[in-house]
Amino acid sequence: MNKKVKALKKAMNKALHDSHSRLLDTALNQRVEVTCPEKLRGMYPDFTDLQITRMARLNHKINVANDFLIEEQSAWLDPSSRPAGGIEYHAELFEERVFEDDKELSTIISQQVDIDDK
Repeated sequence: MNKKVKALKKAMNKALHDSHSRLLDTALNQRVEVTCPEKLRGMYPDFTDLQITRMARLNHKINVANDFLIEEQSAWLDPSSRPAGGIEYHAELFEERVFEDDKELSTIISQQVDIDDK
C-alpha cells in the first residue's frame, strides 16, 4: 500500500473515532428528561392531562434513546465492554405509528378539503 492510501486510512479511522467520541460526550452531557407526571404537572400547570401524559411518554423515549446511544458509543469505542447478549433495545417504544388505526390522523384527513374537488 502506498503512503497516501495509508495516510488516508489513518485519517479516516481517526475521524471515525473522534465522531464516536463526540457522540458519546454529547449523550453523556444530555440532561435526563422529567418523566414523572406529577413533576410535569408542576412544571406545566396549563397543560391538559393528555398533554402531560404524552410529554411523559416522549421524555421516557428520549431518555431510553439517549441511554442506548451512550451504551452503543461506549461499546464501539471499547468493544470489550459490549454485553455478550448485545445492548438492550426497546423496539416497542420506537415502532412506527399505524396510520389506519390513528384516530387523530383520521380526523385530520376527514376534515381536509381535497383541492381537486374545488
